[in-house]
Amino acid sequence: MDRSDVLVQHDGRIPKARYTSPEFARLELDRLWSRVWQIACREEELPEPGDFVEYEIGDQSLLVVRGEGGTIAAFHNACLHRGTRLAAGSGCFTEGFMQCRYHAWRYALDGRLTDVVDAHEFTELPEGLRLGAVRAECWGGFVFVNPDPDAEPLLDFLDPLPGLLAPYRLEDLRLRAQLSTVLPANWKSVVDAFNESYHVQGTHPQILPWTDDVSIAYEQLGKHARYGRLAGARRELRPSPRLELSEEEYDEGEILAGLVAGLGGAFLAEERALVEELRAAHLPKGELLPAYQARRLQLLTARGIDVSGFEPDRMTSAEDVYCFPNVVGPIYPGSAILFRSRPLGLDPDRAIHDTWVLEWPRPDAPPRPVTRRDYADWAEHDWGEITNQDYANMAEVQIGMKSAGFDALRLNPRQEANLLHMHRVLDGYLDR
Repeated sequence: MDRSDVLVQHDGRIPKARYTSPEFARLELDRLWSRVWQIACREEELPEPGDFVEYEIGDQSLLVVRGEGGTIAAFHNACLHRGTRLAAGSGCFTEGFMQCRYHAWRYALDGRLTDVVDAHEFTELPEGLRLGAVRAECWGGFVFVNPDPDAEPLLDFLDPLPGLLAPYRLEDLRLRAQLSTVLPANWKSVVDAFNESYHVQGTHPQILPWTDDVSIAYEQLGKHARYGRLAGARRELRPSPRLELSEEEYDEGEILAGLVAGLGGAFLAEERALVEELRAAHLPKGELLPAYQARRLQLLTARGIDVSGFEPDRMTSAEDVYCFPNVVGPIYPGSAILFRSRPLGLDPDRAIHDTWVLEWPRPDAPPRPVTRRDYADWAEHDWGEITNQDYANMAEVQIGMKSAGFDALRLNPRQEANLLHMHRVLDGYLDR
């Protein structure tokens, strides 16, 4: 493949082969996924020594393991004898070592080869054999892995996200649910769907009455990006300007109710009841939203959530963050809903899509068990109206991109700026 044919064009056009070509998928595996920091799991998924999580990316399988001293390490998931995968999914090496199911070679939790059956019959086994190491570092409660031993430190890669997200204390959140499915699209198409709001008017017109989708700002942050309100701008209860409604034609209470209901899992029954209570008070125009924000701040404090880093205005807003290359989603005070998309094998037309729901644990209640579900077909599950609409687009995007009448993506320079930025950062890896 001639890489000049698939790099971002000077005019910003994105060649479609980046989404449809098996050769480009292989190039990504060789040049991107083998060199980039990527989220493998949460730290709380590895609470005890011996606990492990398998992380699959393309045709590669990595094993993330909690060691005897509490440290977390990662390895290529292949026995040094004949390549057998050592473990799948998640679980615990309860006996304190990893053992190949095929010929029973054993490895310590730090990857050292410790036992070979009939070792005296092998004449070429060098001393000090150990599983191929993969770099593993943690931030915000997430375990990141990187197969490149010469990669930059994780915090350098993430900058400036750690500072931006510090008030949210992601390290104190706990995994509440992990839902995985397969979507019939390239992994980048899936990320794209959650990295801009330009599609709201086309895909989610039902939320325009309570969403100002026009005034959203897009900001590129190092390798990463975010979108939301402009810095210093305060949320207002108003519909999309696309509806061309005057102030007399919409009701702030209806907009707030729609906003809270539409954000689903981030807002609980108490918040919805609070909306109705405040609406019944018939507050003067402009006072409903500040009153709700102040009361929700009190609700979160009562649940034991640290909201010391937030102004009341943040109580009805999310930090929609994109962490290069493949994680995006809204982060709220006390909760987060994140989406991770990965190539399924080397197939450019399918992606593994994971949804993580994170929450602040209540101090007065025992830890809640994590809900884990895998759906081979996304249509097997009801993801909610908005997400169902997003997923339904995926097959149509992938099919349409293969048309002989389509050659490249032409992006909105403002509302799809994060997508273009992602591709240009990706090109930096392809050119190394």
